[in-house]
Amino acid sequence: MIRSSSFRAARLQLHTIGFAPLLLGNIAAWYEHGNFSWMRFFLSALIGFLMHLVTALFNDVADVQADESNAFRSLFSGGSGVIVEGRLLRSDLVKAASWAVFLSVVVTAAMVFLLQVHWGIFLFLGWGMISSLGYSLPPLKISYRGGGEFLVLLTYSIALVWTGYFVQAGPVHTLLPWFLSMPIGFAVFSLITITQFPDRDADRKAQKRSLVILLGERTTLGIIAIAIILSILSVFVFLLTGSVPVWTGALSLLCVPLAYALLKTIFSHDKGLAMYARLSQGTLMLTLWLAVAPAFGLFLDYWLT
Repeated sequence: MIRSSSFRAARLQLHTIGFAPLLLGNIAAWYEHGNFSWMRFFLSALIGFLMHLVTALFNDVADVQADESNAFRSLFSGGSGVIVEGRLLRSDLVKAASWAVFLSVVVTAAMVFLLQVHWGIFLFLGWGMISSLGYSLPPLKISYRGGGEFLVLLTYSIALVWTGYFVQAGPVHTLLPWFLSMPIGFAVFSLITITQFPDRDADRKAQKRSLVILLGERTTLGIIAIAIILSILSVFVFLLTGSVPVWTGALSLLCVPLAYALLKTIFSHDKGLAMYARLSQGTLMLTLWLAVAPAFGLFLDYWLT
């Protein structure tokens, strides 16, 4: 039971939104510089995984009060539930998260001293620490102060794509990582925002302030719709202006039918948990597509043009 509960607490299904942009950044560096280190890629993915663990585990620790009164836990919202169900102790999660923090520092140091990765990678690790710890824990408690969705936007797009690029190529002297990360940012913002909807009653009792609590359901759904539109529109703009390679933009735009289906769902009259679940699944797919499709596009552009 302990092993299954540990996997449940790790919430591995959500790690994909961290791994995909990190992969894209690594491939973008290879595309522009022609060199690729599998060891650097593997270790950067390991650090990303450890930071995900820190976020997931400390989020469960910090959100016990909200999770205790949450009757709508799912794969996407409500935490893992391992503490409130008595499967694991808070101390178990704190210990595991602390080990993850320690190992992430050790792995980063190994990359710098053994693989000659530029020391600036510690700055990216620092951002990861701030994001992982500050999302739920005091003194920042960003997700409790109305900034959680925006922190996720920055971390799971710009920060991770640039980290992947930096690991392979060092200091970045190109705007390509920025152009590649922006559509992902809008998509992951829509994902994290919709996952807060089922939790809003429990979060309100725990004095946690997500956007849907601050702005209401109708306004927040409108913001999600705008984010989805911007995720597609940004790809169009970058493709037309030559900011991203042709294949990268073209493959990314194959998700237009998915984006249209999401918008249609948002503006339908079918509100409630079923709609939130569909939007959570759809925005997760959109986020992953806008990270994985550009990666394949870079490969095609490199070999075919």
